[in-house]
Amino acid sequence: MKKDTKELLIDSAFNSFYKNGYQGANISTILKEVGINKGSMYHFFKSKKELGLAVIKERIEKNLIKKYKKILEDNRPIESLFKTLISAPDTLIYGCPLNKMSQEMVYIDEEFKKLLSKTYKEFEKLIEDILIKGIQKNEISHCQTLSTAQLIIATYEGALMIYHLNRDKKQYIEILSELKVKLALPN
Repeated sequence: MKKDTKELLIDSAFNSFYKNGYQGANISTILKEVGINKGSMYHFFKSKKELGLAVIKERIEKNLIKKYKKILEDNRPIESLFKTLISAPDTLIYGCPLNKMSQEMVYIDEEFKKLLSKTYKEFEKLIEDILIKGIQKNEISHCQTLSTAQLIIATYEGALMIYHLNRDKKQYIEILSELKVKLALPN
């Protein structure tokens, strides 16, 4: 099925924002990639900001939900979660899209901040739900699920940053393995 122009715009903008940052992305380059002019863009989005907010809703948020709901459906959700986190450097070439957009935009624009905060809370809730299911499946012991979810996300984001600075996947894996040990999660 052929994607419509609006979807192509969102895809191209996501890729550009992810690679270059929102501020560094060039609308002309996005439009050229999609093969439309600026007037056609305004049929779908009134501004770069509106396109940026659509990218958060339609790509960053939806991709997170899809990825982590799949883990939630797994019979061994904790094992699946850590396998997914460990594979991140192979799939997140420019870092975590949510983290990258948040670091760039939360102090610049209130609408971005609200939407990014909402998206983060959904991410946090999905990790918490994975932990709850892990407890129910006796995959892990009881823990404070909210603070543990926050710790997992913070460690993952920090480890991802270290990986991107050093390009050392072994170190990245060691950090996440140590997190599992500290949380008394099975290896």
